[in-house]
Amino acid sequence: MPVVISPALVLSELAAGSADAPLLGWHNLVTRSGIEADQENESFPATNLANPSTALRWQGESTATQYLTFTVSSADDVDYVGIARHNLGSGQVTVSVEVSDGGSPEEWTEIIDELIPPSDQPLVLRFEAQPVSRIRIKFQPTATIPRMAVVHVGKLLRLPRGVQPSVVPLTWAVSDDVVSAQSEAGDYLGAIVLHQALATSVQIQWLDYAWWNANMPGFIAHARQSLPFFFAWLPHSFPFEVGYAWSTNDIRPDAQRVAAGVTINFKMDLKAVAL
Repeated sequence: MPVVISPALVLSELAAGSADAPLLGWHNLVTRSGIEADQENESFPATNLANPSTALRWQGESTATQYLTFTVSSADDVDYVGIARHNLGSGQVTVSVEVSDGGSPEEWTEIIDELIPPSDQPLVLRFEAQPVSRIRIKFQPTATIPRMAVVHVGKLLRLPRGVQPSVVPLTWAVSDDVVSAQSEAGDYLGAIVLHQALATSVQIQWLDYAWWNANMPGFIAHARQSLPFFFAWLPHSFPFEVGYAWSTNDIRPDAQRVAAGVTINFKMDLKAVAL
């Protein structure tokens, strides 16, 4: 579940010492009316990608090269594409991202080089922030028809401080609800797995209160509706640990000393991988 980052952005963030700042990918400009697909299975239309549910999906119809194009309207710059619940890794589908110059005829420039995702985990494709009106994902399958459930196109929220110790890494945040049975003699008779999920909690301390007021209200409003977001806790050191998550508690600043900053605590559930 990697964070894929353009080379120019890697160098600038390493130089600034901010490459491992946690990322929240909640901002999303994808709309049902702004999606165009070269191919779509009639049972799995591309409009499903505008729905945050991972139970719905888009699916192509063949293994030919194909595009998903998104028309977005915003005064804000765009710097990421997020993809969740897909088969691009197991299907060995080559993926790249291009942006339009808005001209006629339209010309496209590649901003994320061709890659084959190493797994089917949530994927964040990052590039330098820029104004975008049309952006597209290019798929070059081999033997598997591509499919996915969620696509975000928007601006990442980068937190200015890292997570505190004791966070459970996303790949190990397994939560099981199991009922086991035993006989009167104490013999093990078996077990039933009622529910399996991923869940973790995060604490970030001493966030500047002015920064909080300027940057967090949008995310808080999003999270209060239990809407999902992409989360990378250490995007440079652990680029394969990205989650498609939703908050399970109220996110409120703990301002014991406002002059020194506020602390945030939030719990989240994460979508497991299987599609």
